[in-house]
Amino acid sequence: MNRKDKNAFIVIFITIFIDLLGFGIIIPILPDFADTVLRIDKSTIGILIGIYSLMQFVFTPVWGSLSDIYGRKPVLMISLAGNVISYFIAFLVLSGLYPSLILLIVSRAFAGLFSANLSAAQAVVSDITPKESRSKGMGILGAAFGLGFVFGPALGGVLSQNFGYGVPILLSGLFSLTAFILAVTIFKETLPDSVRKQNRHDFKGVTIVNLRAVKDVIRNKKVGVYVIIFFFITFSFANIFGTFVLFAERSEGLALDKEQVGFTLSFLGIVAAVVQLFFIKFFKNKIGEEKSIIYGNILVIAGLTLIPFAHTVPVLLMIIALLGFGNGLNNPMLFGLISTNVSAEEQGSVLGINQSLGSLARFLGPVWGLFIYEYGFIYPFLSGGFVMLLITIFSLRILKKN
Repeated sequence: MNRKDKNAFIVIFITIFIDLLGFGIIIPILPDFADTVLRIDKSTIGILIGIYSLMQFVFTPVWGSLSDIYGRKPVLMISLAGNVISYFIAFLVLSGLYPSLILLIVSRAFAGLFSANLSAAQAVVSDITPKESRSKGMGILGAAFGLGFVFGPALGGVLSQNFGYGVPILLSGLFSLTAFILAVTIFKETLPDSVRKQNRHDFKGVTIVNLRAVKDVIRNKKVGVYVIIFFFITFSFANIFGTFVLFAERSEGLALDKEQVGFTLSFLGIVAAVVQLFFIKFFKNKIGEEKSIIYGNILVIAGLTLIPFAHTVPVLLMIIALLGFGNGLNNPMLFGLISTNVSAEEQGSVLGINQSLGSLARFLGPVWGLFIYEYGFIYPFLSGGFVMLLITIFSLRILKKN
């Protein structure tokens, strides 16, 4: 890899880390602020949390097409500039300068609309790495993704507990501004001009959501079942986005503050990261990918179902460890099965659709979880566990036939 490509890779790694750091920072903050300061109902909090992922679902294909036509650098710069603006708007609300629900929803929608970082980053890795090194490059990107989510909630919890809601959001905006400056000054375009010209010549218009392509992937006998399983696993897990924060802070036995909630969520990320680093190869070689998915699902069922019955911090951490282990196990196995069961020419489109459907699940999960939270704090966790149980039974029956 030459110096130009190395610089491009470094900028992309930093960009993805910062993007997920900002996303992680806001997780322990947003539900608590919406509930205690804005005093909105739980269903609206679900929409507030989920709208980021909904906008990702709708607009990620648009940014992917634009990066093929105009290049990776312009899309990356626009994405990061949009992130800076979205954090600035959120800062106005969370700092108390302009505490408006509408403005906060706009800021989260804006952040989701401009969240082209991951798709642009994956495209850059494809541009600058040979096929035999591509998996390694994607793995390094995955590490940046994981590290951001590990440190983000803890940082958000500590800063909001000690300095108020506005400071962590301001810091996220400054991080994104730093990444924007790096993209402008150091990052060099990785998609050749000849390819961009050809893509512009072949361009037939942007499809926001290609329903036909989604249907084709789901009907694909080799990968459709894995895409369906991934969607429902993501939905079940996303049930606790927002609800976990409210439960942990308001439970009589726990009564965690924002700092403690942040560390607990970071612990979840650490467990999942440890599994992905040290246990995936063992499970894949000794048990197999499909059986590992089942075991991972069982652990997630146990974790989700038991959370509302945790009344002490040590018990909660043991349950969170189960949830993190299961989630760290089943997701990589599903990605591996999807990737190995499609041709090289289909990799981008199939994985892109899988990620888009994951974004849709991350919208529906919080909306459902916080809607049903109104009827009792245990129901988001129990309903998530129940859906996981159903998809595990489905997986057992279907995967046996494959």
